[in-house]
Amino acid sequence: MRFRLILVHILMTGAFASVLGRLAYLQIWRHDELTARVEQQSSRVIQPAPRRGPILDRDGRVLVESVRTASCYADPTLLPRPEAAAHRLADLLGVSARELADKIRGADGSFVWLRRFLPVERAQAVEKVNLFGVGLKWEYQRSYPNGCLAASLLGYVGDDGRGLSGLENVFDDTLVEKGEARRALKDARGRDLSLTPVQEEEDEAWVRLTLDRTLQFIAERELEEGMVRSRAKAGVVIIQDPWTGEILALASRPPTFTPGERPRDLRSLTIPAAQWNFEPGSTFKVVTAAAALEEGIVRPQEVFNCERGHWKFLNRTIRDHEPKGLLTFTQCMEDSSNIGLAKVGLRLGKEKFYDYVRAFGFGARTGSEIPGEGPGLLRPPNRWSKTSLPVLSFGQEIGVTALQLVAAYSAVANGGVLLEPRVFREARDASGRTKRWESGTVVRRVVSPETASTLRKILEGVVLRGTGKDARLDGWSAAGKTGTAQKLDPATGTYSEKKYVASFIGFAPVDKPRLTILVVLDEPKGPEWGGYNAGPVFRDIARHALTYLGVPSDRTITVAMRRRSPEKPGKI
Repeated sequence: MRFRLILVHILMTGAFASVLGRLAYLQIWRHDELTARVEQQSSRVIQPAPRRGPILDRDGRVLVESVRTASCYADPTLLPRPEAAAHRLADLLGVSARELADKIRGADGSFVWLRRFLPVERAQAVEKVNLFGVGLKWEYQRSYPNGCLAASLLGYVGDDGRGLSGLENVFDDTLVEKGEARRALKDARGRDLSLTPVQEEEDEAWVRLTLDRTLQFIAERELEEGMVRSRAKAGVVIIQDPWTGEILALASRPPTFTPGERPRDLRSLTIPAAQWNFEPGSTFKVVTAAAALEEGIVRPQEVFNCERGHWKFLNRTIRDHEPKGLLTFTQCMEDSSNIGLAKVGLRLGKEKFYDYVRAFGFGARTGSEIPGEGPGLLRPPNRWSKTSLPVLSFGQEIGVTALQLVAAYSAVANGGVLLEPRVFREARDASGRTKRWESGTVVRRVVSPETASTLRKILEGVVLRGTGKDARLDGWSAAGKTGTAQKLDPATGTYSEKKYVASFIGFAPVDKPRLTILVVLDEPKGPEWGGYNAGPVFRDIARHALTYLGVPSDRTITVAMRRRSPEKPGKI
């Protein structure tokens, strides 16, 4: 018996020593390894979705920002009956059961998105159901508190949070803030135990533009109303400060895409104000006039024979919209005589005329840094025909962008200095580095202050007495020029008799301009004239904008004085 007790004692002692040794081995020698395995099995490392900083207007008001939202996903390997799961989730996600079942069955692997960016109430409903194999993931989605305001300029962000067009693409690296990875507990089914989002920090990255949200709204509203009146296919409006070059509004209609929705195609991601090439028509006459006045080859009161609206030059016939005989140079601008300006252009000669066109910024990008900005279309003189010079003098055989045209008129408004259009003011990335863009960057002086002053008075006459009467303001003086350009028919290579681009560009007040405003309407129906269609849009935008900015009134014009004075396009 004693031997047996000793043997049992030895065996128990040995077993106990083995357990102690095993515990010591696991807790001391394999402690780090086992701790890592426990963490791996009971928790997961979550890398937060990248958050994009906001894009702000000049006063810090939000144009677009990111908001936290949940997206629903499924693990198809845990859903042996996709139809049953789809029927339970269909109403909760707002997606048809058939579509959900197809997604689950067609998934390649253990993960598939069922619906991205859920509204809060739908996310809460999915969480409450707690369906095996289905979970929620927190992400960031772009939010547009102003709807489609400045949509084409701001651009599009893909589902992966990367900027694909517009300013979102330009500032992609600047705006993206990558959150720090964190570890979260998970249950036996691999689901996060809590969907409560972490406390968000204040945005560190942001971009501030020169746009004014209120002026942008005014521009888009009046452009849309003008398009309804004229039944135009599309339109562009730019508002610029002529003294700094800052773009205060850049609008296009119809919207190229709806913010937050997938674009139809790549063409819908364009920025028409910077990328659309069009013939300027009579608005381009300001370049011819500026060059002639600066070179001293014409005087404002010099008389030109406008040939009763019909002038044959070599093998082409140049026409005016109204038959006129003798007109002063000022009257040629006021009545928009193609014949008068063609004769002025011939005096300049093609080399000198080309130099001024280039000096005003045509045929080159403006330096605005807007993505996709085009240089327009300007052929060198050695590629001109014998009739190119006179027709270029009134805005045919040349392609311009809206940015180029507004910059050229701002040069006249500010006394003769061409400035770079500016859209960006400041940008700060997540690390706190800040970049600032200087306004008022001078490209070159294009004409003297005296020539610019003379030209401003001539353009004021266009509004008071000429083709721009529909652009006159009550309370402020205004100057500008109408344009009606025939569009080229790509099928025939000739100018269309039915399709036109109608435009008006001007500035107000005349003596010390506060704003330069360009209105372009593509293919208006009915009367096609620039003054008739685009002039009222300029008037309404200028009236609201000058009131908003508190610009003092400098003139009173009775509404009853206005009458329609259409300007038809010149034909060749």
